[in-house]
Amino acid sequence: MTSKTLLQPSYLQERYDYSCKTIESLRQAMYSTLAPLAGRSPLAVVSVGSYGRCEVSPVSDIDFFIVHDSSLPAGRLDDILRQVSDLVRPISHPGESDEAKFGRGALALYSDLSEHIGWKCEDNTALTRRMLMLLEGRPLFGHEAFAWWQNDLLCRYVPDDHGSGLARFLLNDLIRYYRTLMANFEEKRAEGKAWGVRNIKLQFSRKLLFAGGIVAIAEAHGLPAPSKVLRLQQLLALTPLQRLAMLGHSNPYSVALFEDYAVFLELISSVENRRHLDRLTPGQAMADPVYRELRVRGQAFSLKLEHWLRSQYTRHPILHAVFF
Repeated sequence: MTSKTLLQPSYLQERYDYSCKTIESLRQAMYSTLAPLAGRSPLAVVSVGSYGRCEVSPVSDIDFFIVHDSSLPAGRLDDILRQVSDLVRPISHPGESDEAKFGRGALALYSDLSEHIGWKCEDNTALTRRMLMLLEGRPLFGHEAFAWWQNDLLCRYVPDDHGSGLARFLLNDLIRYYRTLMANFEEKRAEGKAWGVRNIKLQFSRKLLFAGGIVAIAEAHGLPAPSKVLRLQQLLALTPLQRLAMLGHSNPYSVALFEDYAVFLELISSVENRRHLDRLTPGQAMADPVYRELRVRGQAFSLKLEHWLRSQYTRHPILHAVFF
């Protein structure tokens, strides 16, 4: 499958096509604005979330971070951050995280993402950004720098002497990242922050992202290290949905799985639904019909995703490795 292969149901393809147009418009605007500022220095504006997965709708928020190698002076980086913020603010939802989103915290030094992989001193932000660069990141500017850094990360996870087994180091970080998502959700819930949409995303898009990482690692099993890295690159260039659609074209659970995901995307693409869900408290949720429908579908989606993986990888070492 390539990025031109149609997704089913058709709503998923519509979202992908809309995303590509929106992202291309942003890329053109960023190139004309940022190229003179960045010059030849490696720098990438990385979109994640719905913009990374190509699931954009007119009500989607945009999340991003800017990766650099410290070769640009601080003042130039501030100028770049200011220009990026000016371009994305019109399509960004105001929220409590705006200061972090548009402040200097949006700048990520590549060595911070790559030099302490798995170390105790590594913080959750570095782990999260590294995983997002691999699993769903899409460059809005600096495609060459992004591709080089993504390849470098994969080579760190799969060194030349790795052998043909599973990329367990990468799998370990994937599992760490997924657990971090769960912990972050509980932290925000305890702080009394908007709860509903975050909860529903955990049941759909976050699980899809996790599964998309699992299948990439599974498909690279049995290859020598250089071929493993190349195969991972090829698969990670696709969106998580495209990965599962390509690999599971004959999987008996694919159709129902994608139907559930399409319903999820359509329901949370409504401004009214998003506002309604975020006004709910955990105590109110189960009595609410919109939340209840999404929760029931989320439980079904999770079960189908498990069945999909078991059907796809019967007797494959990936399933055992996920648990042990």
